[in-house]
Amino acid sequence: MRAHLAAVTSSLVITAAALLALPATAQADTWPVPTRDQAAADAMSQTLTLDEFETALMVTINEARTANGRRPIALFDSCTDRMAERWGRHIASTGIFAHRDQDQVIRRCDKSWAGETLVRGVRLTPRSMVDLWMDSPPHREILLSPRARHAGVAVVPDGQGRLVGVLNLTRP
Repeated sequence: MRAHLAAVTSSLVITAAALLALPATAQADTWPVPTRDQAAADAMSQTLTLDEFETALMVTINEARTANGRRPIALFDSCTDRMAERWGRHIASTGIFAHRDQDQVIRRCDKSWAGETLVRGVRLTPRSMVDLWMDSPPHREILLSPRARHAGVAVVPDGQGRLVGVLNLTRP
């Protein structure tokens, strides 16, 4: 009996170890945009990480959308986010501050619509970035577009002490 119990126990331990060694399931293609309450805890720290800054930026964008009668962006999209991150790194490394052809985002991410807003500067905050976009009619139009359903956002430092912000909004 003890030999059988030991064999079963060993089998369970080996099975558990094998399960723990399995690779994690793939990350979801979309994930929720946090609310102000969720982002506030991050903002309480002395310095925001770039990820926390991006989250606070998206929360501020949603506040602007809601204040202007638009529904908030509920989901980040992995492809749209990758495109924003790549474009932010491109701008930061080349210094060329220009929009990309949004057909690239539409094709690569299989979307029906895409819009992009850019910002670059020093001492930027999520609020100042959204204010700059809202004060620019073409950027305001994209930020408040009723077509927007998913988001990708990047905040990347460049070699001159500035932050580059890229917001891509898309519609599936």
